[in-house]
Amino acid sequence: MDLSQATREIMWNINGAWLMYTLFLVALGVFVYGVYLRVQSWREGKEDNERFGDIKKRIWILIKETLFQRSTLRNPFPGSFHAFIFYSFAVLVVTTTVVALDYDLGTHFFEGWLYLFLSIGSEVGGLLVIVGVFMAMYRRLVIKKETLRSALSDTLVLWFLFAVILTGFLAEGIRIAFEPTDKFASLSFVGYALSFPAKALGQPAALATHKVLWWVHLSLAFGWIASIPFTKFSHIVFLPANVFFSKLKPRGELTRIDLMELMESEDFDEENFNVGVQTSADLTWKQRLDLDACIHCGRCDELCPSRRAGDEFAPETLIFNLAKLVEENTRILADSKGKDGEVELKQVIGDAFQENFPWYCRTCGACIEICPAMIQHVDVFFEIRRNETLMQARMPTEASRAIRTMENLGNPFAAQADRKDFVKEMGLRVIEAGEEVDVLLWIGCATVFDPAKHKIVKDLMELLDRAGVDYGVLGEDEKCCGDPARLLGEENLFQTMAKEQVEYLNARKFNTLLVTCPHGFNVFQNEYPQFGGNYNVKHHSQYLKELLDAGKFGPQTGVAGTHVYHDPCYLGRWMGEFEAPRNVLDSIPSMERKEMAEHHERSFCCGAGGGHFWMDLKGPDRINNIRVRQAQDQKADTIVTGCAFCMQMMDDSVKDLDLEESMKVKDIASVLLASLPPRPESPKAEDNA
Repeated sequence: MDLSQATREIMWNINGAWLMYTLFLVALGVFVYGVYLRVQSWREGKEDNERFGDIKKRIWILIKETLFQRSTLRNPFPGSFHAFIFYSFAVLVVTTTVVALDYDLGTHFFEGWLYLFLSIGSEVGGLLVIVGVFMAMYRRLVIKKETLRSALSDTLVLWFLFAVILTGFLAEGIRIAFEPTDKFASLSFVGYALSFPAKALGQPAALATHKVLWWVHLSLAFGWIASIPFTKFSHIVFLPANVFFSKLKPRGELTRIDLMELMESEDFDEENFNVGVQTSADLTWKQRLDLDACIHCGRCDELCPSRRAGDEFAPETLIFNLAKLVEENTRILADSKGKDGEVELKQVIGDAFQENFPWYCRTCGACIEICPAMIQHVDVFFEIRRNETLMQARMPTEASRAIRTMENLGNPFAAQADRKDFVKEMGLRVIEAGEEVDVLLWIGCATVFDPAKHKIVKDLMELLDRAGVDYGVLGEDEKCCGDPARLLGEENLFQTMAKEQVEYLNARKFNTLLVTCPHGFNVFQNEYPQFGGNYNVKHHSQYLKELLDAGKFGPQTGVAGTHVYHDPCYLGRWMGEFEAPRNVLDSIPSMERKEMAEHHERSFCCGAGGGHFWMDLKGPDRINNIRVRQAQDQKADTIVTGCAFCMQMMDDSVKDLDLEESMKVKDIASVLLASLPPRPESPKAEDNA
């Protein structure tokens, strides 16, 4: 058998091609109309021009996320069955296209080695679709994951896929059984296997049955095309579109307008002034596309710390309810056409969600990290909070106290005089306006106003001194970076504080802005450039790694016990720094370091994010307790982190779980310093050994 001559008759036993073309055009028309309706809905949203830049980068992201299924395959079981279906359908579509070209245009592609490849590929693909469908059904109907939103229509679309493939295989089996000219039938091995029982039909019945099955298969396939924009299949179109238009700016950079500049402009319209998202009309076109791209797979809920702790919250619910709100308000607007009077749209808070819903979010970014559609859940939460805080004057009582303290004192903790005393007590060099220094150390509010965190700065100072680093601080000019206000939606206060701090920072000359707080790291790196503050910002774990690499000091003493490293959300997921702190720990001789069950990109939040350091919306469990129990599972006696807020939350949990005798929480600087030999000339050496 010469495989290079392999081919078969196309449209065997089938006539009435005009009907096939008619059905295809109808299906295509319905498909186009459905997509048109969604595009029209997106166009009702506000502008978002940032989504059209850097086309080459967007194409590469699209290839990674769709062709290579990067995010989808992070979850092995659902990722596997989705890959089975996705790649198999790609092969089946290519095969169908090649067959259509040969039949309609008289080409000869469906021959020889390409025929061999496509025939075997289609058989394997069809089988994998069936396997994938039943894996998906098993997950939906047997496992019944709590985070997976399930409706009857979701199960029906799976049966629909199964029917498309099954009818195709059955029709193929009959064709092979009664087409004597197909010398290469065994290449279509599924159909070939089905051809043996098909022979029992007898030729007249088989030919009639083949025609029925063929047209049913064709109708189902065209029905599938027509249904795409109206069913869960819509993600075939909308998810890649959402990926292509995904956020290219740093994850921690929020979209904003300069409020002071806006309010001082001549054309400022106070009556129609609005900040954030109050109704669906305030969503951008891209945020509306997010709602259509969501496949409600529940992966965001699986990682969400708030939901895991039992809070009345879920990021998937955010998307689902906002999509319903858009539909309801679209109907309201349609019904109001031609009628007099102001249209009253349904509100995000009050109609779509309870008042506390947006405040449960810890802004940890786990939902964004895991989402295969690259939906920006947290950005929407920030917009809702901005509206709640600035326009509706609503926020949790404890959070409002922190905001008032920031307005009055310049930070959410205590009087600035305490900062001055701390700087003097530590013997820190104050860099005045006009002066120059290599490293400007941003101390951070949490380390200044909490005596339990003073050791972070003290130990970092000792390390910088040993390395001979030229460093200093702003002194009284250092106030809060504004991040708590940003997290809590007080955008006006954040912008005011950011502009003030940019003015103070720009009055000094320095090469590196060194921070110990991941929140400050994000704000300085990603937010301050919008206000003229462009700095080389480094987290202290990164800077310590650089000093180690430069040979400024080398750990010599082993550190006893089992250590686990906790990834702060804003250092890891938001700023992408996972390895520097681990490299620092791994440089310590005899360091026994383990990973908690959830680490790196899938790390679990400490619970302080989203402003929860200043408010306590209680759920059945506490997020920090869940995290510390993960450390317990590794039999760790030390939790290491690089964030004062994480340190506080972990320490509170250690006490809450009565683990004070068996577990400690330390900053990475303290662990590194403990591994260095003491300096006899340093009065601090004994304290830090």
